[in-house]
Parts: sequence; C-alpha cells; structure tokens
Amino acid sequence: MRKGVLFLMIIFMVSIALGEVVLQYWFWDPNFADQERAMIREFEKTHPGIKVELTALDPKSYWTKLAAMAAAKKMPDVVAMHPNSVEDLVDQGALVDLTDYILRDFNKEDYFWSVLESSFRVHDRYYAVPFAWVGSVLYYNKDLFDKYGVPYPTEDWTWDDFLKAAKKLTIDEDGDGKPEIWGYMVFSRYAVFDGWILQNGGDYLDRENMRWAPDENAKEAIKFIYELVQVHKVAPRPKDYDLDKKKIKIMFSQQKTAMITEGTWNIKYMREDMPANFNWDIAYIPRGPHWKGNVMHAWADGLAISSSSKHKEEAWEFIKFLIKKRPADWYYPGKVPFYKKEAFSDKWDDWKTKGLPPEHKKLILEYGKNAKHFYTKYWKFWRGYASAEGAGLSALIDSLLNGEITLDEFYKKADREINRMLRKAYKKRK
Repeated sequence: MRKGVLFLMIIFMVSIALGEVVLQYWFWDPNFADQERAMIREFEKTHPGIKVELTALDPKSYWTKLAAMAAAKKMPDVVAMHPNSVEDLVDQGALVDLTDYILRDFNKEDYFWSVLESSFRVHDRYYAVPFAWVGSVLYYNKDLFDKYGVPYPTEDWTWDDFLKAAKKLTIDEDGDGKPEIWGYMVFSRYAVFDGWILQNGGDYLDRENMRWAPDENAKEAIKFIYELVQVHKVAPRPKDYDLDKKKIKIMFSQQKTAMITEGTWNIKYMREDMPANFNWDIAYIPRGPHWKGNVMHAWADGLAISSSSKHKEEAWEFIKFLIKKRPADWYYPGKVPFYKKEAFSDKWDDWKTKGLPPEHKKLILEYGKNAKHFYTKYWKFWRGYASAEGAGLSALIDSLLNGEITLDEFYKKADREINRMLRKAYKKRK
C-alpha cells in the first residue's frame, strides 16, 4: 500500500475519532452552486468525517469580501482563485504554497501544465491549481467566407493571409463609404487584443525588472492591429460601434463582422445567450512574422488553500476530488478541464457527440499546450479589467485605434502611466 494512501486513511480515521472536520469552501459564481453542491455530496460520501460548507457569491462581492478576510487572516479553507489576484494574496501570506502537494500527486503529462505555470506560479512556487482554463481564439463566420469566396482560416494562416481575407470581407454594399460588413472588429480588451502579441513571439513586460517594456515583436503586433483600423480600413474604430465585451459579440452574432478574436468561453454565448443563426467556427489567431510556435493567450480558474486553514490536508483532498471528478460536460462549453482525461473525452467534444459548433473546438486542446499571459501584481489596474475596465492600457489602446493619439504618443503615455503602477506594485525591487 502506498504511503500516501495509508497516510490519508489515518487522517480520515483520526477525523472520525475526533469528530467531523468542516471545510469552508468559497466559490465566485452562484450560477454553478447546484453543481458544486452535487460535487460536495459525492466527496462527502467517499470521505467520511469531512463536511464541506459552500458559499457562492457573485464575482464583485466575492473578491471584495475575500480581500477583507485575507487582511484579517481569516479566509475560508478552500477558495476559488484567479491569476490576477494570486500574487497579491501570496505577498500577504494568505495562501498555502501547494508546490509539494502538486508535484507529489499530479503527473505533469495528465494535465495542461503550461496553464498552471502561467497562471499560478509565483516566485517559482505554485499557490493554486487550475480546475479549468480558457483562452483567446479567432471566431469566423463560415457563411460570409463562402458567400464572398474566401478560403477558411488554416492553422498556418499568417498576418498577410488574414489581411487579404479581411479586405475581401469588408463589404460596402450601398457604396456610401461605410461598410455594412467588416472583415474584423477589435478593441482593447485583453481577450481580444493580447493573443496577437503572443502569436508573434512578443511580450509587453521586462520580466526581470517587472516593468512595461514591450519588445520589438510586441510593437510589431500593436502596429499591425493599429493599421487594420487606421490604414487598411478592414476594422472600424471602436468608438464607432461603442465596442465592449458584449457589443463585439453582438456584432458578430448579427453578421456585421466576419471575424473577431475573443475568449473561448464565448462559445456558450454564440450557442445560447445570443445564438448565431449561421455557420461559424474557430481558428488559431494568425501567425506573425516572428512566430516560432503556437502560443495561446490563456488563463485558469483555480483553487487555493488559505494559510489560516486548520485542515490543509483535508482541503487538498477536496481540491483533488474537484479537479479529477468533475464531468467535462459540467463546464461552460468553451472552458477546458485542467485534467486531460476529461478534456479529451467525448463529453467535452460536443461537436462529435452532438454536432454543436464550433467544428474545430478541439484545436483549443492543442493550442493550450503552450499557454501564456501577462499577469502581474496590479494587473487589473494597469491592463484595465473588471472594476478598472476602460482604464490603464485598455484606454490607451482604444485611443490609439480611434486615431486620437499616434503610436509614439501611445508608447510615451503607456510608459509613464503603466510603469507608475508597476513601480508601486514592485516598490521593493530596484
């Protein structure tokens, strides 16, 4: 009998002898509370002596209350975790270092390890473990491609291929100088914009000094997207359509644009929330001139254990159960289980089992072998996310795409404003 199994049996026997262990589990989405409770019931059946109490909050309330509890050093035992918060909580000493647990119990080949690395590694240690992940892809309208005789995107599509297609798919039907159909739509949102940087081998950050310092490959990508709007006129200015995370999907669903880039979780939106009544699919974001391999702009939903927990071993057992036992078809259609056995199952491949679009949904699994992101402390403030939506880099990108500032002005303002925040975030660094 393995020592680990024997050790756990001893824990459970001691738990029963001493009385029930109660774990407090906090999750950020009430829409999934019933599923979480079902998982809890299954866990409790196989783990006598452990009881789990769920608190499911809406995201805004969740992060506000979690921050307050972290400051008071009284966090729940198990907490749902996002990459943009993990480093701040680590610096507060609020999370357990899970590195030894993960390396002991997880075989790298069985999981999307790059997602763990890019999302929850801080100071070369792991402080949360993914249960699911998402990333950015190219959505395209197959009917419009067919109508105008444009070949579908392929895995090896380059920026030149993309631009040629976008030009053919920018259609001014009545000749008034304003297209009724655009080849592409883009605005500043990270899930819309940042994947282009990675598919050109670029980076926004000087990671040694934790400063905003986009390299030449990143600058090349920014210039390319800028010129799609301001030079080639295959994408509108964001302000012309008030583009935001909802409006860009509406425009795609209404066939006002042939292509967008967005997060994979929007597969659910295209199917259910505002069904796209046409044939559509997904593809890789096109390769830039300095592409060396497919890199997905991806990030994880994870689980962490609080430093204040008195039941860390039991909490870890619960986390492992959630990761390995949650069925693939319980996730949002575009979310990928961290555990490959579920991700590569027929339950996840619902094009194969149910004929539900996108046809090439499985490319997400291949794309996700090399996941990266630009998370830092204060990321949501300098990038412009959640409560800071429309601020920081997001505001500057939109100003650039709208033609309100030049590329030179963009870089000068970004250097000043973003590095002011990063200096504050990493003030102990020289």
